[in-house]
Amino acid sequence: MGKSNEVSVQLHEIMQDVSKGAEEALRKAISETAKEAVQKLKSSSPKRPGGGDYAAGWAVKKDGKTDAIVHNKVYRLTHLLENGHVSRNQYGTYGRVPAYPHIKPVEEWANEEAVRKTMEGLNDNL
Repeated sequence: MGKSNEVSVQLHEIMQDVSKGAEEALRKAISETAKEAVQKLKSSSPKRPGGGDYAAGWAVKKDGKTDAIVHNKVYRLTHLLENGHVSRNQYGTYGRVPAYPHIKPVEEWANEEAVRKTMEGLNDNL
């Protein structure tokens, strides 16, 4: 009975080590991917001639241990620029402002990159 307890304690310790390694790989992958996503968004965001507050407004906000939120400080424009919107001129006629899809491609890239980096980190730790 003593040997089975020793084996279960050793297995428990091994599982804790693997769990810590997986958590560290995930945390590192999310952090690195979020920083790279911010750089991609800064370069691909539409820029107004003579301005650029929207493109420069991308940043990463840490949320908890493993979460990183990529956001824009000029958050009111993200939906309008990504999807387009209706516009009204001085005569009351309406038109559409074209969409500039720049967030969705970076989001898809970041999802795939985070998984790839996490798997790399797991392979390195094991």
